Amino acid sequence: MRRQTLNLVKVITELLTIGALGALLYVSVDLTAEKIASVPSYVFVLIKAIILIGGGIAGVKALGDYLIRALEPKIGDRAYAVGNTFKILGYIVAIVVGFYKIGATSQIALLGGTIAGIVLGLALQPVLSNLFAGLLIIATNFVRVGDIVRVINWQVPYQWAFSPSYKFFSPDYVVPAFKGKVVEVNLFYTVLVTDVGRELKVPNSIMLGGAIIDESSPQWSQSLTVNVRVELPLSVVDLSSLEDVIKARLEGLNVVGIYLNEQSDKDYVIILVRLNIPRDQDWRKVKSEALRRLLQLRNELISSNEARYLCLTKGVCK
Repeated sequence: MRRQTLNLVKVITELLTIGALGALLYVSVDLTAEKIASVPSYVFVLIKAIILIGGGIAGVKALGDYLIRALEPKIGDRAYAVGNTFKILGYIVAIVVGFYKIGATSQIALLGGTIAGIVLGLALQPVLSNLFAGLLIIATNFVRVGDIVRVINWQVPYQWAFSPSYKFFSPDYVVPAFKGKVVEVNLFYTVLVTDVGRELKVPNSIMLGGAIIDESSPQWSQSLTVNVRVELPLSVVDLSSLEDVIKARLEGLNVVGIYLNEQSDKDYVIILVRLNIPRDQDWRKVKSEALRRLLQLRNELISSNEARYLCLTKGVCK
């Protein structure tokens, strides 16, 4: 409370000082104009307009800074959006008043204010684009606090690992995007905590201008499809019954497809299993369990056909 009182006293002092200094300069111009008749009157009118514009801008800045200091403890960084918006509008009003003082018509004054607004708008384009994007994100729930999302945008470059190649052996495709949990959505940027615990601050214009993959509570998709691959030696499998053997081994898991995906070389075949996993389950645990069972099956097939495996696959024949 004491700090707020001091801030209020400070802004009132600043406004009184600006007003007194502006009035003194304004009156001084009138007194000077009476003594120097050789100078055209429009020069003094122009000086008065500059004084009005300067005083108005100084006063608006003082009030804007006070708004930021007063609102920051309550709304945090959003206070800067409120204060800066107030300043921009105040500056435009001050310039319009200055035009009126020069004697411009309402159309010219409006044009001057428009030009000033355009100049300020261009100068503050990144700030304003993030501000309006933030308002849209908050109003439409484009992303919400607590969502698990992936941000896809060329302005947020993401580089996946090229080697070792096994890192992306199982997925059919890689989403080149940062994944994280949304922890804050303010008027200028959105904060995500990535799956490795780092904070990622993304400007709202980039969030709104790109694509978002919602992995937490999507509206339309109620399940995930996960791929699991395992490499089996051709020497120990019966291709005609392999699908039934895998289905039996993965009993209890929602298997939606089993495919002979590709032949890695002349002695091995890669089996792809597709699993359907409800959103309320941890797909990593389900995939891990499926892979564990498949690896156990691989070991059992090799152990039960060891001589054939060593001879046909490894070239060690007895």
